[in-house]
Amino acid sequence: MAITKKTFSVVAAFITVLAAAILMVCATPSASAAAVTGKTAKQITAQMGTGWNLGNTLDATGGGNSLNSETSWGNPKTTKAMIDAVKKQGFNTVRIPVSWGNHTTGNNFTINSKWLARVKEVVDYCIDNDMYVILNIHHDTSTQYYYPSSTYKTQSVKFVKSIWTQVAKYFKDYDQHLVFETLNEPRLVGTEYEWWFNVNYPDNAVRDSISVINTLNQTAVNAIRAAGGKNNDRCIMVPGYGASIDGCTTSTFKLPNDSTPNRLIVSVHAYTPYNFALNANGTAEFTNDLKNEVDYLYNTIKSHFIDKGIPAIIGETSASNKNGNSVERVKWAKYYFGKSKTYGVPCVLWDNNVYNGNDKGECHGHLNRKTLGWYDKNFVDAVINPSGSLSAVSGFKVKGQTSTSVTLQWNKNTTAGGYIIEQQINSTWKQIANIKNNATTTYTVKGLKAGTANYKFRMKAYKGTATSSYTSVVSTNTNPYGVGGFKVKSQSSTAITLTWNKGTTASGYVIEKYDGGKWVHVARIKNASTTSYTVRSLKAGTSYQFKIRAFKSYPDKNQYSTWSTPLKANTNPYGVGGFKVKSQSSTAITLTWNKGTTASGYVIEKYDGGKWVHVARIKNASTTSYTVRSLKAGTSYQFKIRAFKSYPDKNQYGTWSAPLKANTNPYGVGGFKVKSTGKTSVTLGWNKGTSASGYVIERYDGGKWVHVARIKNASTTSYTVRSLKAGTKYQFRIRAFKSYPEKNQYGTWSKALTATTKR
Repeated sequence: MAITKKTFSVVAAFITVLAAAILMVCATPSASAAAVTGKTAKQITAQMGTGWNLGNTLDATGGGNSLNSETSWGNPKTTKAMIDAVKKQGFNTVRIPVSWGNHTTGNNFTINSKWLARVKEVVDYCIDNDMYVILNIHHDTSTQYYYPSSTYKTQSVKFVKSIWTQVAKYFKDYDQHLVFETLNEPRLVGTEYEWWFNVNYPDNAVRDSISVINTLNQTAVNAIRAAGGKNNDRCIMVPGYGASIDGCTTSTFKLPNDSTPNRLIVSVHAYTPYNFALNANGTAEFTNDLKNEVDYLYNTIKSHFIDKGIPAIIGETSASNKNGNSVERVKWAKYYFGKSKTYGVPCVLWDNNVYNGNDKGECHGHLNRKTLGWYDKNFVDAVINPSGSLSAVSGFKVKGQTSTSVTLQWNKNTTAGGYIIEQQINSTWKQIANIKNNATTTYTVKGLKAGTANYKFRMKAYKGTATSSYTSVVSTNTNPYGVGGFKVKSQSSTAITLTWNKGTTASGYVIEKYDGGKWVHVARIKNASTTSYTVRSLKAGTSYQFKIRAFKSYPDKNQYSTWSTPLKANTNPYGVGGFKVKSQSSTAITLTWNKGTTASGYVIEKYDGGKWVHVARIKNASTTSYTVRSLKAGTSYQFKIRAFKSYPDKNQYGTWSAPLKANTNPYGVGGFKVKSTGKTSVTLGWNKGTSASGYVIERYDGGKWVHVARIKNASTTSYTVRSLKAGTKYQFRIRAFKSYPEKNQYGTWSKALTATTKR
C-alpha cells in the first residue's frame, strides 16, 4: 500500500507491511480466457476496468521461505471462490502483490519453485475468469534485497534482474492478460524522506534515489523483454519514487527505454485525499473542498501522461472505514472512481481484509475472505458503478449468421451484472434474452427465417435495478438455405451436368470445383429458377468434386448459405476410335479398334432379333481386338463398341460407336468331284451351297491357279470345263461366294481335285 502525496500536503503515515508471491518456472497459461495479444498499453488499460488488490496475503513476509507466509498476517489462503466473488462483483483486474525475497536462496536469489507454483495457482484463478492480473515485487525494499540508493545499487540491480528474469521466464507463455509491475513504492525506507519530498526541489538523497529507481525500472524492463516467449508483447507498469504522483512527475524521473513501443504504463498509488482516505487522525467526512485533491490528482495524471499518450494506472487506492462512515465513503467512491472512468485511468482498490481495526487509517477491508461477502456492499457498488447508472454496452455488432440464426457480439461491460437483448418484432421491441453473466459477450438468436432481410436487435446492460441506455440498433439479414438435391444429372467425356432443387430463399447459386488442391470458381448463376448447369472442358475419364451454395442478394451485399457436401462426379471415357473388321470366316468375325487412353475396358454388342445384345466385356484397355464366334455363314451382322472407365463406386461408359456392318463368309463347297471326262472336257460336280450366291472355279496351269468360271447361281451344281487336251491330267478347285450389297465375300477353297482327259 502507498500514500498519496501532494506539493501542499505533508504525508506522515505508517503503512502496514504488505507482501506477495509468484508461481512455478515455465508455467502453462490458463486456456479459459480469450487470448489478448498485440495490444498497446493504452488499449490494455482501456479494457482493464476497475481492479481489486489481494493485499496482505502473498505479500506477507511472515513464515520465512515457506508457503505458510501467505496466511502469516492473518488472512485465509486464497481460493478460486474468493476470486470468483471479486469477479461477480464487477471487478475486472486483480493486483497480486508478491514478496519474493524471503522465498529466495543463494547469492543469485533463486526463487523457491513451490512459491512460484502457488503464485501461478492464484494467477490462474483470475485468468480463468477472463480477468487481468498485475504481478509485482512488493515488500522487498530492504538492504537485504533492493534499496533505492547508490550505496546499495549493485545489490539492488542484481536482485531486481534476478527476480524479473525468473518470473518473466516462468510466465513467458501468458498473454497480455498478465501485466508486470516492476516495483512497489520504491523509497528510502526509514528516512525522513520515506513518504514525502519537495517535488520541485528534491534533496540530494531523494535525487539519488530517483536515479537508482530509474535504473531499477530499466533493469526490470530489460530482464522481462529478454525472457522470451510473450514477454516482448507484455505491458509493464513502472512507478516513480514511492509510487506517488509527485514521484512520477518530478523532473528527474524518467520512463525506461523499451524495445517494444507503447507497452509502458505509469504506476501511481493515491489514497487521496490523505486526511479522509488514510490519515487515522483526519476527517471521516468527504466534504466538497476535499474533492479538489482528487481533481488535482487526475488533472496531473492527465497533463503529464494521458495527454502525451502514456497510460497510467492507480494501482492502490481506498478510503479507510472510520467508525462506520459508510455514507461518506460512498460519496468518495462515487467521486473518485467516477473521475477514474472520466479520465480513462483504471483504479485498483486496496483490500487488506481489515474492516474494523485499532488503526483507523488502515481499515481497508472490503471482501470478507471467510464468508465471501462484502463488508460494505454500498461502498463496493459505488466503486464499480459510481454514476449509479451503467455505461452503455460498446462494440455491439453481428458476429455471424446462418440461415436461421444470428450471432451477436459485444464488449464486456465490467460494471454490469448482465445484459438484456431485444428484437424488433412487428414494430414492437421484445426481450429475447437475459444474460446473467457479464463475462458473456456473444449470443445466438435462433429460429429465424432464412433469406430474410432487416432483422433488428438492440441491447442494454443491467446491474440490480440499474440499467444502461440501449445500444444503437443493429440490422442484419439471414443467409439463404443451403442447396438441396445436388447431384449429377448427366455426363459425357468432357462435360458434367449438375442439377439441384430450386432454392426458395435464394437469388442464385455459386458452383466451385476442386482443382489443384484448392476450390476454384466455376459459375455464378444469377437466376434462382435455374436448377442445372453443365461444366464443360473437362478431362475424359477423370474424377471431379463440385460444391454449390446459394446466395441472397440484399441491397447492401450478398449473403451466402453453407456449402453443400462435396459431390463426386466422373466424366465418361472417350468413344472408341478405329472400330473395324480385322478378318472374318464363315462362323467368326474378328473386330479391332484403337486403344482407349481414358478407358478401363470395352463392351461389344451385336444387333440380333431386332435388338442389341451383349457380346463381350473386355476388362483390359490394352486389348484392341476381339473375335465373335458361333456366327452363321454368309450372314450380315452389325456390331458396336463403347469404352468404360472403372471408378470406385461404379463404371461409366463412353458413347457407342456407329454400328459396324460385318459379314461372314459362305461355307466352303462340299462334294466337289469329277462327274465325267471326255478327250477335251471334264465335267465337275458339287453340293449346293446353302450360304452361297455362286461359285468360282480355278485350274492349276503353268505353275499358278487361273480362273476358269464364275457361276452366279447357287443352285447350279456342275460345270463342264472345255477345250482341254486329250490324255492330260488337270487340277481344279472351287469356292463359294456370297454377294453382299457392298462387296462379295468368299468361302475357303476346296482341296485340289485331279481329273484326266481321255485319249
